[in-house]
Amino acid sequence: FFSSRRRHTRSFHVTGVQTCALPIFLFDEPEEIIVAHTCAEVSQAFERMEAAQRRGSFLAGYASYELGYCLEPKFSSQTKILSKTPLLNFGAFRKARPWSLKPSQSVSAPQITLKPAWTLAEYTHRFQQCHDYIFAGDVYQINLTFPLYGCFNGDALALYQGLRQRQPVAYGGIVALGSETVVSLSPEVFFESQGTHIRARPMKGTAQRGVMPPEDMARAQRLVEDEKSRAENLMIVDLLRNDLSRLAVVGSVKVTDLFTIQTYPTLHQMTSGIEAQLREDITLAKLFAGLFPCGSVTGAPKIRAMEIIRDLECAPRGVYCGSIGVITPQGDMRFNVAIRTLTLLAQGELICNVGSAIVADSCAREEYEECLIKARFLTGATLNSA
Repeated sequence: FFSSRRRHTRSFHVTGVQTCALPIFLFDEPEEIIVAHTCAEVSQAFERMEAAQRRGSFLAGYASYELGYCLEPKFSSQTKILSKTPLLNFGAFRKARPWSLKPSQSVSAPQITLKPAWTLAEYTHRFQQCHDYIFAGDVYQINLTFPLYGCFNGDALALYQGLRQRQPVAYGGIVALGSETVVSLSPEVFFESQGTHIRARPMKGTAQRGVMPPEDMARAQRLVEDEKSRAENLMIVDLLRNDLSRLAVVGSVKVTDLFTIQTYPTLHQMTSGIEAQLREDITLAKLFAGLFPCGSVTGAPKIRAMEIIRDLECAPRGVYCGSIGVITPQGDMRFNVAIRTLTLLAQGELICNVGSAIVADSCAREEYEECLIKARFLTGATLNSA
């Protein structure tokens, strides 16, 4: 999906890459913008979104990661969310217009210099705290993330087009419904639903691409056979099965495939598929309360992992690890996991977050280097891990 401001209108676009069957849509001239900046505003925002859908509008926008703290009763005492982006930011639109990236619009991705918020030593300190929690039995896995900072003063659409040429993805786009602009090149779907049928496809397990085909194929094969990556992936599959079971018809949750490798220009990723049949009483608010945020960006068990993340990370994640998506008037939905996602703020500030899953046998240097590899979609080269 993707969205962008055009002149004096506010707009939202949704896209699939050329190698995918997903269409490309432009949403502009919203009837209303539905925003929640605080936990107290979330319930009413969901009610307005559901009312807009009932009157025949499309909904398109994003939910920030910190929305998850508002939806979980255990965190209900935390009323202040220190995020630079709204918790919910959706536009209601009368129609979706087909849109395409014309060949004449082809542009090269800029080379953007990024500075990690943490050095390897600073990351290792927090990594060790994650390990302490794991060996104490608090969690099995923690997804530890941190921001990288850079500058960009150009056109967000041109940036998206250039990055999309570098790394085509099925669930990317631009959202420009407020003062911030979000550029997402996400390869991961959070959930898709049609009627009451819902499917999820978590990603967990990463390997850098090889230079030559034999090396590249060998790295993909090692990934699918890697016990650590399989364990990470299976933990999140079990977590999402549990989340879906609270919303689904009894007996309808099933795993369609395990440990499938998907290949992108800069890396290989391990994915698995889950699907279920939703109960008829599941509203939009209940769906998000049951699923959000995606377990692939928290760890397991989810709630305890989110507590640890809140204590260890140096800044709110914002839209990163949240979700960008679209809801049709008929109730069909498609939401991504907002990884490979940039936030463009005032005065040219650019934030690019990265992270990885930490388990009992993880190594701090390897995890830190994996995080920097994930920033290559923007930088075009691996960052220095010194």
